[in-house]
Amino acid sequence: MDSAKIQEALSKIYDIEEYRIVFWYDPEQEFLETLSMLSIEGVTVVNLLDESLLELKIRLETQDRTGKYLLYSPSPEPNPENDWLLDIRLYSRPFHADRASILLNELGLTSQSLRAHLNERKKFFKSQDRLNRLRKLVVAEDKESDLDQKMLAVLTRSDQASTFDVLMNLFSEMCTGVSCDFKSPTSSWGDIEKFGVAPFFWEKMAMTFGYVADSPSLSDLLIRLLVSDFSNTLKGTIPGSLAHFQFTDKSLAINSSVFIAQWRSHLSHFREYAAISQEIATELRLEEQLGGYNEESLLDVMTFEVVERQVLRALRKKIKQDQWDKPESLKPVIQRRRDGYWATIQLDQYTESGNIYKTTYDALEAALDLLTLRKIHDAGFSFAKAGTMYQAYTSELFRFDQLYRLFHEYADRLELAGWDVLKDVQKIVEACYSGWFLDQLSISWGSFLDGRDGLLKEWSIENIPNQQDFFSLTAQPVLQSHARSKVFVIVSDALRYEVAEELTRELNSKFRFKATISTQLGILPSYTALGMASLLPHRGYGYKEQSDQILIAGQPCATLEQRSSILSNVNGIAVKADELLAMTKDDGRELVRPWRVVYIYHNQIDATGDSAQTEGKAFTAVRKAIEELSSLVRFIVNSLNGANVFVTADHGFIYQDTPPSPLEKSDLAFKPDGVIKAKKRYILGRDLGESEKAWHGSTRVTAGTSDDMEFWIPKGVNRFHFSGGARFIHGGAMPQEIVVPVVQVRELEGKTAANEAVKQVNVSLLGSNRKIVNSLQKFELIQTEKVSDRMTPRTLVVSLRDGELLISTEEMVTFNSSSDSMEERKRSLTLRLKKGSYDNKREYFLVFRDPGTQIEYERIPMTIDLAFMNDF
Repeated sequence: MDSAKIQEALSKIYDIEEYRIVFWYDPEQEFLETLSMLSIEGVTVVNLLDESLLELKIRLETQDRTGKYLLYSPSPEPNPENDWLLDIRLYSRPFHADRASILLNELGLTSQSLRAHLNERKKFFKSQDRLNRLRKLVVAEDKESDLDQKMLAVLTRSDQASTFDVLMNLFSEMCTGVSCDFKSPTSSWGDIEKFGVAPFFWEKMAMTFGYVADSPSLSDLLIRLLVSDFSNTLKGTIPGSLAHFQFTDKSLAINSSVFIAQWRSHLSHFREYAAISQEIATELRLEEQLGGYNEESLLDVMTFEVVERQVLRALRKKIKQDQWDKPESLKPVIQRRRDGYWATIQLDQYTESGNIYKTTYDALEAALDLLTLRKIHDAGFSFAKAGTMYQAYTSELFRFDQLYRLFHEYADRLELAGWDVLKDVQKIVEACYSGWFLDQLSISWGSFLDGRDGLLKEWSIENIPNQQDFFSLTAQPVLQSHARSKVFVIVSDALRYEVAEELTRELNSKFRFKATISTQLGILPSYTALGMASLLPHRGYGYKEQSDQILIAGQPCATLEQRSSILSNVNGIAVKADELLAMTKDDGRELVRPWRVVYIYHNQIDATGDSAQTEGKAFTAVRKAIEELSSLVRFIVNSLNGANVFVTADHGFIYQDTPPSPLEKSDLAFKPDGVIKAKKRYILGRDLGESEKAWHGSTRVTAGTSDDMEFWIPKGVNRFHFSGGARFIHGGAMPQEIVVPVVQVRELEGKTAANEAVKQVNVSLLGSNRKIVNSLQKFELIQTEKVSDRMTPRTLVVSLRDGELLISTEEMVTFNSSSDSMEERKRSLTLRLKKGSYDNKREYFLVFRDPGTQIEYERIPMTIDLAFMNDF
């Protein structure tokens, strides 16, 4: 410390602290020369070696009782029994100018007893950078242990000085990218040892986790932390080869789970956790030892990635063994694991096709829901009337198609990621859908097609409009309601009902949108040219003589330009969806301004599925179609001011992932002479006659054409031939092909928009007890509303906190039940409380936060009384 700083420090003592006498002992005589350079106004500097101590004592206590004095001695402080000035020294102020004293002053510490400790750590303070970073963490009342803890934070470059933050930084330093070396010392650990803080670190590990070892090391500590967390969360006995790694003090061992949970959920460190835990699992050969554990025993274990794989194996085995027993019983396991660490993290190796574990659980859930639905209808389908079965399909049975599609969509993603974990489940799904549902559906529905009074004789169902009446029943009334009304009709090729139902839910999840879905009885045969023609405005339409070409008022209608020509009669235009979506708002408005009717043609599903080369990607195309149609509707409503938007289709489709067998081929004994067009699912012609292998009908009846074009369609899901692809089909009379959706979209405004606003379900804590008496505390939560079009799922991260300080594990819970039953909307979770001293008179909090935004949903006051259980 130079003379200017010494003078400044002394002036502060006299002027601000208002001391009259200051003693300065300098046994090393470092500042003897500096003494003569000091000039403090109003202060007399006295070198005690030059004075008679008795005379000085008389002078200070009797002759000059107001003067300010600096009493300097170039020798150590005398013993009290030999000190003539002891009584004066006791009410005066000591001053030190050694390095430790300088540090006390620079750090703003008040306890002089820290000087010895600072001298022991003098190597640490040789760096001004370390000193500056430590200064930001230190508070005036800090003691030796506080300083060491904060030095650890500085050396590990931790933002906070907590033990957990220090450990996270230490362990994360073991990784570079996705490669980790947990056995070699890190740079930070080398500094901890070099600056003498290692003994304190190991004392802290003993106090926090109960870690004591003859030769402690970071790698050993790390293994024990992970194994102890594994043991804490496992329902059962830990493998014998790992038992010796557990912390023996069970009350402290729970801290390992609190730390591990905080580490893997930390935004800055979760990637390193994933990499390190995998390295240690490999080192421990853990995967070899998990074969005997089922999904229930591993339900809460999130420690290692190999555990996730074992849970999936166990679920797959259970589905294979008990597929027809209680498929719904596995749903809670899937919910729990899907909310867990490995299914929610976003790492490069997981995100190319989405998180592979979440995708697998989504696929398994779809499979289980499909099997559950099968169980409900195990006896098959029996309906008194065609209309009743039609309504059953649009209200429930369509879910077979939807769940089958979703399963394969997820399975396809996993296949792209190189996973074949679902092969056994896929066989079960195929047996359920292709081997049972389609057969049962075709038998039941087919019974309404044949016979004198069958649907093929009168193609109509009570209260269900026919597809050829779409324009007159749907678009025309809107146009007639007001002279300036405008109608947008999106025709998506092969958009079957179950896809449109999902699209409707997707649109209803958007602010200010209200989508409703209805159906129309599709034309038969259910193929593109006839379906597209039926949707256009017309008074009559039919086939050109001896041709499969369809004419509306004598005009062809196959191309976009031809459809535009027909629409011009109602002040309309036809455009392609991709071209409209590529336009700016101004260009789009300019395009549609002159027209009252705008038909927009979208072709994603059929373009992909109706080709042998790409039919296997049909379900991927469905996902893309939903995304594109949602974007298209938003563009029309938000940018083109479209108040009346309808989404419909020319026909639906059937898709079976397993190629059809020869049994699904309807071999015709003869080919009729009048054939005009022959496809997999239909034959068009004149005077076709009857065939026991096919249903026979007339388009005058089934499509409202003005002529009597006849058709044959194979019964059930059969094909006439397999050329050109055979898994994706349409043209027949199955519900998937002829239940044609009509989605109407309206924009909500004002109070209606506010009342109909999409909201997340609410969640409440059940029970009135707000006291925590166990280090493992169970909470029961309830989702107060069911998920619906206007009520979306809510995901929360739940934890216990002391103010903002996290004092427990964190658990993610998703509330997504659409059940009417309150009991089925309950979710329970267990939090592990960090070992520590808790004041039963203080207020702690159970905190719910959104995992994405970290916005707090609720904070519930709690008391913690861990001694409560010992009172009895």
